[in-house]
This record gives sequence, C-alpha cells and structure tokens, in this order.
Amino acid sequence: MHELFKTVLILSFFGFGITALLLCLKPITAKKFPAKWQYYVWIAVLLSMVIPIYKLFPANEIYKIPMIPQAGIVQQIVPTDAENVPAEVEIIETPIMSNKPDIEQKPHIKIFDLLSYMWLFGMCIYLVVIIASYIIYIIRKRKNAVSITENTVFNNVKKELRIKRHIRIRMSEDFESPMLVGVLFPVVYIPSKEISDENMRMIFLHELTHYKRKDLLIKWFALFVNAVHWFNPLTYLLCANVGEACEVSCDMSVTKNMSEEEQKTYMKTILDLAQ
Repeated sequence: MHELFKTVLILSFFGFGITALLLCLKPITAKKFPAKWQYYVWIAVLLSMVIPIYKLFPANEIYKIPMIPQAGIVQQIVPTDAENVPAEVEIIETPIMSNKPDIEQKPHIKIFDLLSYMWLFGMCIYLVVIIASYIIYIIRKRKNAVSITENTVFNNVKKELRIKRHIRIRMSEDFESPMLVGVLFPVVYIPSKEISDENMRMIFLHELTHYKRKDLLIKWFALFVNAVHWFNPLTYLLCANVGEACEVSCDMSVTKNMSEEEQKTYMKTILDLAQ
C-alpha cells in the first residue's frame, strides 16, 4: 500500500502539471489544432496518470554496504611442544556483539500509512457513489421508456457506419436530448417528440459515432482516473475537458463528409435538442 500510494502521488503531481499547462495553452491549441487532436491529447494525459512510465527506465545501480555478521569465525593457533609437528588450528566461533542498545520498539502508526488508507477509502467511496448514481439514473429513466423494435432511419445509419452489433432504441419523455448509454448492452435513448426523418438521421449519426469510436469507454476510464486521483482538484477539470473534447470531435467526425446544407441541418438539430 505504501509503494502504491507513493506511485499515485508521483503520477498525480505529473498530471497536475501537464493539465495546468494544457489549460493555459488551450486558447491557442483550440485555434491551431483540430478537435480530434485535443481529444487524443487529453486521453494521453489520462493514461499518464495511471501508467507509471518512469518505472520502465533502468535505474542506476546502487552499491550496497555489506551487512555486519552477527557471529564471526576466529581462527586460533594453538602451539604444540613437538618441534616437527605442525601446529594445530583450532576454530572457535566467537560471537560479535552488537553495539546497538536493546530497545523495545513500540508499535505506532506512520502518517504516510494513514494517508495511504485515507486515499484508498476515498477512492472506494467515489467509485461506489458514481456507479450507484448511474445505476439508479438508468433504472428511473428506463421505467418510462418505450422500446422501439424497428426503425428504418436507424438501420440505414448503422449500415452507413458499418455497425453490425445489435443496438436497442428506447423512447422516453424523461429525455430532452438523445443519449447513448451502456458499454456492454448499448441503448440509444431518444426524446418522445415529433422529429423529422432528416433530423432523426442526424441524431443517430451522432450517437452511433460515439459508439463506433468507443467514447463511452473513454468516459468511464476518465471517471476511474478521477477516482484514483480524487484528491487532485485539476483531475476534475481534466475529466470535464475530456467530455467537452469528446463531443466536439464527434461533431467534427460526423460532419467532415457532409455538404454545407447537411452541416447546417446537423448543427441546428443538435443545438435545438440541447436547448
């Protein structure tokens, strides 16, 4: 636990510095670089905060001081009376007494160990709250949702994006804007309102592009990193920027091959649903 928490602290300080630098440069990088580049940079920061890359580099060898033995062997030569008889060598084991005083060590709790357990407790609480809140949210929203078994627009968009996996659609009055949920069992929730086929196509393009790029996995990974570094205030800003860059890069990915009119329709659809 001691070494694990030490590694987390090192990675957290590193992530703090990189996040602060990227936030300062964001007004410049947002204009100079595409949204996808910013998204990947934030993901790289997330990875650097859980993978101790510095341990892969070989460390300098440290010469260790030999330990003093607790008992030594002393050779003592015992002379004999005979001139031609060689002296016998008598080996006597003589213990070497340690100069250290025999002090009884009393058990005590180290501050660093206490901080380690506090970090572990905080991480567990964070994960439990996030997962429980997500499950409760999905259960509540699913109660009022109606499953849609067949949708021609949805199937056409799946073919366009070359997605073969079965993805369910549910319609609910509780959702004001579309949402993709579920990593293992993906479901697209759409609001229960009148939406034209063209606008519905734009909605499905956005949500299924999220699925194709595995953005839900990235968002859950960001939450895990936030849980590990819950004591680091910039980690929360890092996760917020990951979510923002994810949405912007998804929009850019959807509209890159569209005509100007289709781009206007797409952006109007997304903005209307967001409002």
